[in-house]
Amino acid sequence: MTQDLPYASALLECVESVNEHLLLGVKAVSRILNPESDLDWVDTQLLHLAGEIQKREETVEMMLKVFHEEGFQGVTESDFHEYANSDIEHVLKSRHGIPITYVAIILGVSDHLTMSSHGVNFPGVFLAQVNDVIVNPIDFSILDYDTFTSNLKKKNISVPNNPELASNADILKRMFNNLQEVASVKGDVVRRLEFVDYMKLIDPDDWFTHFKCAEVWASMGDYGAARSELRTARDLVSDEATIEMIDRNLAQLPKPSDNDQVMN
Repeated sequence: MTQDLPYASALLECVESVNEHLLLGVKAVSRILNPESDLDWVDTQLLHLAGEIQKREETVEMMLKVFHEEGFQGVTESDFHEYANSDIEHVLKSRHGIPITYVAIILGVSDHLTMSSHGVNFPGVFLAQVNDVIVNPIDFSILDYDTFTSNLKKKNISVPNNPELASNADILKRMFNNLQEVASVKGDVVRRLEFVDYMKLIDPDDWFTHFKCAEVWASMGDYGAARSELRTARDLVSDEATIEMIDRNLAQLPKPSDNDQVMN
């Protein structure tokens, strides 16, 4: 049950603050992954990074220069599917992380500076906006958003015309979605269901979360629960293409029978 999830109150407090206190939720994710994580040390590191920027100049260019000097890099393909990539303490220690965790660090550092910052929703990669400049956290570089999106559109990839600023809920849902994908790759269905439950806690009316939950139940052989989650997802959308996709998934499930496993 979602109400029994550890650190649920911290996550909900973060969500309710909309765009403030993001680190409250990010630290909760860290504790979920590693109950022994040293969150005071995390605060010290963010202050250290902010201090290195303040010593010189509070600009986006200087922020990125400091991240490069401190040795922050993207993870290799072989290390991408690891839970630790979503643990802010681990990422700060290893200097290796995935884009969304790096964005959380950028936002955490910005909180100690006079620079405004937001996460930016984008297909395939999570971006940051610092002082109205778009930052690519993969390599800590300034990104020309118009050129970037124009090149993708030439490949018939659907992308937003303008940067879509992310709320705390958007960021946390994306973090847990990454984690459930890692759990899927590892074949850890119990952990995957836990991460999807956190997604449902954060936004119970998100159709995609219920769709993912249906995937987990189906992988566990509980087709009744999968069917229920798909129907809930269907009720939450109005887009015909999405409804058709959900209907196809419903049709692919084994027909209800007395032998259906019930695990939920």
